[in-house]
Amino acid sequence: MTLAAVLCCTMTTVFTACGDDEESYPESYRYEITIDKESSGYTEEIQEVTNAFYNAIGTDGRYYQYYQTKQDDLMKAACEAVRKQYANRIQSPYFKFYLYRITSSAAPGHVDASEVIATYEMGQALTYPYYTYAIESNSENAFEALKAKEDQLDPKVYQASYKTLVRLLGRHTSQSISGGTVSSTSYSQFEKLFREAFQKVYPESESNDLFIIGKCDSIANAHAADTLAVDATVIITKTGYLNKQVNKLWEKTFRANF
Repeated sequence: MTLAAVLCCTMTTVFTACGDDEESYPESYRYEITIDKESSGYTEEIQEVTNAFYNAIGTDGRYYQYYQTKQDDLMKAACEAVRKQYANRIQSPYFKFYLYRITSSAAPGHVDASEVIATYEMGQALTYPYYTYAIESNSENAFEALKAKEDQLDPKVYQASYKTLVRLLGRHTSQSISGGTVSSTSYSQFEKLFREAFQKVYPESESNDLFIIGKCDSIANAHAADTLAVDATVIITKTGYLNKQVNKLWEKTFRANF
């Protein structure tokens, strides 16, 4: 087929598809980068890497460039260059970024379509195991069991048992009332010691584990003889930051002694 014939066919197709009664709404594309909410690291490093990704895709995080054709390969390559640049420099546990393509159109009723086209990971946790720690207990069941025995117990024993449960398990309640919810929190001895520390991510360390176990044993021994009318169980878990594998680091059931 000659070039003239090809052009003729092409033009015929265009004019056939776009009649006088139809309106064209071409799509446009922009690119965004966001950090995963479970990323953990130093604020300075997060900001530096985020800015590097912004520069790579041509934005400051507020204003974006729109393209008439998809630029997926170009944007992926630019972001991959950033990942490689920082791969061996990051001291933070873990960063994960998402590269999105946003498709827009002025067509009536159109809703922008957002699609993740690439992800970029970096951080120490990719080469060395990191963990998070948490406190679990049978708090809800224990307080319900104590309430069920209230009529059978001397009031002093009941009150002493209630206080022991608060010391060991904490007391976290919420009550719906007109116009909102009222919450009440009393932290256990374990929560007071570890609550803020357990919100962080830690590298694998036997000394960390031994420190936590030692502190938990100390608390348990200090309250071993406290008045208690129902069993109370406290568990410290250790979870792999990336693989999410959960293990029990420490567990203690305080047996009822009344």
